[in-house]
Amino acid sequence: MRKMVFVSLVVLLGLAAGYAVAAGALKVGDVVYAEWSANGWYHGKIDKSCQGGWHIAFDDGDQKCCTPAQIAKDVVPPAAQVKVGTKVLAQWSDQKYYPGTVSAIAGGDYSIHFDDGDNGKVKLAQIRLR
Repeated sequence: MRKMVFVSLVVLLGLAAGYAVAAGALKVGDVVYAEWSANGWYHGKIDKSCQGGWHIAFDDGDQKCCTPAQIAKDVVPPAAQVKVGTKVLAQWSDQKYYPGTVSAIAGGDYSIHFDDGDNGKVKLAQIRLR
């Protein structure tokens, strides 16, 4: 019985620690995409913390406080972190990034089902984790 409880606690502590690492991954100075409006993600930089998240200075001069869930680092993720079902921002043909979910992976191509209902294929370099 003790062994089972111990394993359960280790699993729970590991999950909690993983969440804390993920949540703490953002910092002042990070270049990011942040959600300005529904399906509207724009490029900017974290310039300070704010109540509930991070203050974003967008490239166009606008500013907004965003929660961590509304922010994606502008970094190409390692392929091992991008699996079917992963929520991402992916570059569309207009060169802008939109939210979606990886629906398939084949030969270096990532099929994305975008939140607005469209589907497309991109390379890893066109993906950001959210």
